[in-house]
Amino acid sequence: TAQVSGLIHGETDAMPLHFEILYNEYNIVGAFAVAALLCLPALVNLALKTFADGAEPDLGRRAH
Repeated sequence: TAQVSGLIHGETDAMPLHFEILYNEYNIVGAFAVAALLCLPALVNLALKTFADGAEPDLGRRAH
């Protein structure tokens, strides 16, 4: 992430970089909050995928 964003402090700040900065400054509460926000899209994506897989019939299964 640092390579892509350029890591210019105060100008190019991506959430993973912000997490690292907070963690390195011993701001554990702030780092945890940013990490939790980073987890939200992953959890929503997982829930949607699980729902979508359950809604479709399993076409790969053979009927005996």
